[in-house]
Amino acid sequence: MTLNRFSLLLLSSLLLTITMLLVSIYYFFYLPGIKTEVLDQQQQEYNLLYSALSLSKNSLTTLCYDYAVWDELVEYVGNPTDDFVQSNMPDNAFEAANIDAVFVIDTNNKLIWDYQDDSLKSSRSSLVHLFHQQNTEYFAVLPTAAEIASQTVSSRSGYLVFDGALIYFSNTTILPSTGHGEIAGSLTMVRLVDKALINDISQFSLVKFSIEDAQTSTSTSTSTNNMQEFFSLKKIETIAPSHNWLIRNTFNDQVVQVTLHHKKVSLPQLDWVSAISILLSIVLIVSLSLMALSRLLIKPLIRFNKSINDSSDDNFISKMASNHFIDELENVSYSFNQLLLKFNAQQNYLETLTVQDSLTGITNRRGLEAFTKRIIARWHLENVGFSVMMIDVDNFKYFNDKQGHLKGDDALTAVATSLLEVMAQYDGLAARYGGEEFCIILADNHHQNILKVAEEIRESIEKLHISNNIDDRDWLTVSIGVVVVDDKLADVEKYNFSDVLQHADEQLYLAKQAGRNTAKVTKFGD
Repeated sequence: MTLNRFSLLLLSSLLLTITMLLVSIYYFFYLPGIKTEVLDQQQQEYNLLYSALSLSKNSLTTLCYDYAVWDELVEYVGNPTDDFVQSNMPDNAFEAANIDAVFVIDTNNKLIWDYQDDSLKSSRSSLVHLFHQQNTEYFAVLPTAAEIASQTVSSRSGYLVFDGALIYFSNTTILPSTGHGEIAGSLTMVRLVDKALINDISQFSLVKFSIEDAQTSTSTSTSTNNMQEFFSLKKIETIAPSHNWLIRNTFNDQVVQVTLHHKKVSLPQLDWVSAISILLSIVLIVSLSLMALSRLLIKPLIRFNKSINDSSDDNFISKMASNHFIDELENVSYSFNQLLLKFNAQQNYLETLTVQDSLTGITNRRGLEAFTKRIIARWHLENVGFSVMMIDVDNFKYFNDKQGHLKGDDALTAVATSLLEVMAQYDGLAARYGGEEFCIILADNHHQNILKVAEEIRESIEKLHISNNIDDRDWLTVSIGVVVVDDKLADVEKYNFSDVLQHADEQLYLAKQAGRNTAKVTKFGD
């Protein structure tokens, strides 16, 4: 049976069936999934914003700790000097770190020194007064008498609403850099969550949000009282273009409103009349036509499509099944399989050309670079050591000038062949690096073993007996620079293959300086 005849018989039912199925799946399966997906995305955006605000606060706590646990600051609290402030606590350092206010307070809660950005200078006295409030069990910035008596480092941090804006604060006891001893006072750092910081957090978290003053009043008390606390981590239950939360002080009535603007905000509209019509049509026709279509046409096409799509994942295209009820499908599968055979043969040929040196037949520099990526990855991730040899044919320019470039090409080919013969006994790769230079990478990193291999290579080249009378030698020789990379080297992530190759080149230079026809070996990092 031909595909044309088959299509004429089932075309009308096929079109109607596919349409009905797609619409019913969309309305009755996909739409509920969309709602769940939108809710999940809005919840994820809230979680990301929560984490971003928390991380921003934590970075302030870390910076405050670094300054407070400091021997020089302990001495400064006991004996304040302008020289210390100018040398160690300049305004531009805090501006660069986005710190809007810094307060140094002794154990008697006396202000020793402070810095405030222009955005907070007008509120200096009220901000200092705010920090000295110790009258609630939920709010305390300065350390208590018990925390000071403990003679160990302690920190306090959190969020405050101040003059209609949100600020982070972090306070750490000032004591020696050992982390324990007599406490000299405490250091408080403040960061204002202004528009610039909101923009930075938005870019970091990939969510759009705003923070606005939400002071309680007669007109707004009902709406704000119904809002949840931002840090309550309550689950979002309804889809909306935006969601609002409150951040409030625990000791006064100052409140800010956090508004998160979502990316996905609505669902497609459902046409119930069309949906009911679709269901009635499906009941009448799908049971008869879809079974035949699926068995004879759709399933083979799906298998074709799956085979092609799977090739994008692993770059391997499998053959198609060749036995089909429809003649055209069988012809297509046969033609596809024949084309696949030709494609694979051409692909293998092209891949060989890209990594094979056209003169010597061994791996070229591109193939070497691909191999080194795997070696370096194992070195970085698994601490697997290796060795690198740079090999240079001695006095090759003299050889070319005296015997001609054709002889030079033959000599390079012979050297490459000899390298392959030696490397056949070991776990490694030999490649032509360029000109008369070759490079070898070995999985072994034992010094004596590598020195033995290098000597074996040097001797095998000399035994080729390629005539090159120079420097009291009868035969063509090579110089070898070797670097052994230890598998226990610290901080391997900061090194790459070029660093190793540079060491190998240095050893190659030493081998040439030593009179050529020799090998120099060193350990990477020495």
